Amino acid sequence: MRRIAFACVLWMALPAEADAQGVPSALAGEWSGAWSRSADTLAVTMRFAERDGTWSGSFDSPRLRVEGIPLTSVRFEPPRVTIEMVGDGTTLTFEGHLQGDTLAGTLREAGDTGWFSTTRATAAPLTLPEVDVRFSNADVELAGTLVLPSGPGPHPAVVFLHGSGAEGRWATRYLARRFAERGFAALIWDKRGVGESTGAWTEADFEDLAADAAAAVALLRARPEIDPERVGIHGHSQGGTIAPLVAVRSDADFVIASAAAGVPMADSEIYSLENFLGVASLPEAEAALAREYVRTIVDAAYRGGSRDSIDAVAAGARGHAWFFEPPAADDPYWWFSSVIADFDALSWWRQVRVPVLLVYGSADERVPVEPSRAAIVSALREAGGVVDARVFDGADHTFRVRREGDVWPRTVEGYPAAILDWVQRL
Repeated sequence: MRRIAFACVLWMALPAEADAQGVPSALAGEWSGAWSRSADTLAVTMRFAERDGTWSGSFDSPRLRVEGIPLTSVRFEPPRVTIEMVGDGTTLTFEGHLQGDTLAGTLREAGDTGWFSTTRATAAPLTLPEVDVRFSNADVELAGTLVLPSGPGPHPAVVFLHGSGAEGRWATRYLARRFAERGFAALIWDKRGVGESTGAWTEADFEDLAADAAAAVALLRARPEIDPERVGIHGHSQGGTIAPLVAVRSDADFVIASAAAGVPMADSEIYSLENFLGVASLPEAEAALAREYVRTIVDAAYRGGSRDSIDAVAAGARGHAWFFEPPAADDPYWWFSSVIADFDALSWWRQVRVPVLLVYGSADERVPVEPSRAAIVSALREAGGVVDARVFDGADHTFRVRREGDVWPRTVEGYPAAILDWVQRL
C-alpha cells in the first residue's frame, strides 16, 4: 500500500536577468548552499536545465544520502520559478530572490518558517566514468547507468535492485557512487515503466522483477570492463526481500540484502501499516479498532477476504484521526498483494550458496527486524550458506536517525561503510 506521497513546491521569486539577446538565463546551472529550519541546517545542491522549452531539475544532499533526486516538475516564468517534487509526507515552499549569484529567501514547511541560501556554483567534473546502458528481458527494454571506478578493469560489480513503487536509477545513485569509489562498478537502472524503461511495474510480479534483475547481471558479465566471476546484487526493502530469488535466477556471486522481510508477506504488511498509523501510541480502544481495520484490509488483499468486511469496519473507523480510505477497487495494490501473498523468501534463501550480508535498522518501521533476521540466518545456515548480519541501533527503514533538534534525518553512524567494508573483504 504505502503510497502516501508529498508535494514539495519551491517558489523562488527571481528578478529578471537576461543574456545579451534579452532571454532570461538566471535559472540554468547548479546552486549550492543550505536549507535551515528550527536551528537545523541541511547542505544541498540543486541543478536546473532547459531543453526544447522544458525545464527539469534535481537535488542532492550528502546528509540524506541522495544524489540526482528528480524534481517532478519545474516551471520557469520569469521572474518566478515553481517546482514540484513528489516524495514522502510534507510540503516545502521556498520564496526567494536572486541578487547577482546568490539565490536566497524563506522556507516554509508544516507551518514553520526557515530560510534557504544558495550561490551559483561551477559544476565539478565527474571523477567516476558513467556509461548509459540498455538491456532487455523478453519484450521489456530496460535503461540504466553503469558507474565505473577510475582506473583499468576488469572490475567486480554490483547490480542494484529496486524497492517498491516507481523507482528510477536516481534512487540508488548515491550508494552506487560509493561502491565505485571502492573499486566496484555499479549498475543503477530504471524499473520497468519508469524513466526510460518500457513495460509497467504495476503489472509485474516478483518473478518478472527478478527476471529483469537477472538480465542486468547478464549484461554486466558480458561487458569487458567487468570481472564476470565477481558480479553481485544489492537490494533494499522489496529489493532485499526478493534478493534470494534474484540470486538464484542470476547465479549472483554475492548478495547484500538490506531491510529484507523474512516473514510472510501479509505479516510484514500488517507490521508496516500498524506502524504507519502509529497504533502502538493510540489509546487501547483506538488501537484495537485500528488493528482490526488493518487486518481486514490485509486479509482482503493477501488472503482473498471480502471487501464488504473492509467497508463494515471502515464505517466505524471513519472520522478517527488515524483513518485512511482503502485503495480503490481498481488500484494495483489488490492485484499485486494477491500475487505476492504466497512468496516464501526462506525457501529461496535456502538455495543461496554465495556470501550474504543482511543489514537492518533496529527501529525499522516497515519490516519486523528480529523475526526477519533470525529466520533468514537460520534458513541460510540450515542449507550451509555463509551469512553475516548487522543491525544498526536506532536506525529506521532507510538507515537514518534523528538527533534532538533535527528537522531532517541523518545517516546512522557506520552506514554505508559497513557494507562497503564487507564487500571489499570478499
